[in-house]
Amino acid sequence: MPKKSKMPFVLAGAAAVILIAISAAFMTGQRSPLYASGSISIAPDLEASARGFRTLYIVALPAGGGRMPLGAARFSVSADAQGKFQDFVLTPETMTMMPGAAASGMPETFTIKARLDSDGSGGMDQPGDLTGETTDVRLGSKDIHITISRAVK
Repeated sequence: MPKKSKMPFVLAGAAAVILIAISAAFMTGQRSPLYASGSISIAPDLEASARGFRTLYIVALPAGGGRMPLGAARFSVSADAQGKFQDFVLTPETMTMMPGAAASGMPETFTIKARLDSDGSGGMDQPGDLTGETTDVRLGSKDIHITISRAVK
């Protein structure tokens, strides 16, 4: 009599463990890790310069002045920026991570930069863009506030 393979039982057991883990995550409300959340405002003296800008980038950068981004999120702005105009939540789902950062994860401390982009394209700051940033953001921070206060020349 041929030996029966134990493989179907092993696969069934593994599938059961995965289903239990997924179920437990949903039941406990487990969510994606929060990198940071907060709001963006614009300095009153730049409000006129921001008329017509409809793209906001929020970029996570290494602490200490590194310029190679860890990741970025793009938001559409529905009206001209005035005062506090945008809330944000940065998670793995809302950000596009750069390859090196995706592999190693977010550091414990980083910088967040906000940029109202004059032409809507990603990449480096260009003349006409409006920016602001906050440094020493701790991973998981809430209520971060960034004021866009500088015009790129």
